[in-house]
Amino acid sequence: MNWFKSKKEKKQFSKMIAVYLSEEYRKILVAPFIVDESWLRYEQEDVEVLSFDVTDELLGESIKRNLEKFAEKNKDSTKRNLTDWPAFKASKLKTVKEFEKKYSRISISGLNEANISLAMDAETKSEHEINLRTTLSAYADNKLLGIRLRKIHKAQIEKKIE
Repeated sequence: MNWFKSKKEKKQFSKMIAVYLSEEYRKILVAPFIVDESWLRYEQEDVEVLSFDVTDELLGESIKRNLEKFAEKNKDSTKRNLTDWPAFKASKLKTVKEFEKKYSRISISGLNEANISLAMDAETKSEHEINLRTTLSAYADNKLLGIRLRKIHKAQIEKKIE
């Protein structure tokens, strides 16, 4: 049994998306990522825009669909600035500052190369820099994925962590 990977074996990356939610603007933005050869991750331009009232089933479908869009690809990031941020552009807001204030971000990623389990990570912006994480199977039913995302978002915006 070979415990070490051969040097020729290519590193597989865990899939990742970002989900931005705004109850005020009644939108959910789902942004798949790409990773480049230096292992930097970037949002893809193809951001899916959903109604905030989308069913949990359809929200879960969107999460799975966008995780499948994850790709390895080199991207020229030298000429990019913050206003080129794909999720910001999809929001159609006028300033990045407004976007960051009005939308909450939850990252969803595979926990390993096999992407069998997913982690949902949410910043709370709490005084003590405590963030939230929940994990579940990548094969979970779509409705359960949607429900779990909404639960972590609710905890995130209530900011009950002090």
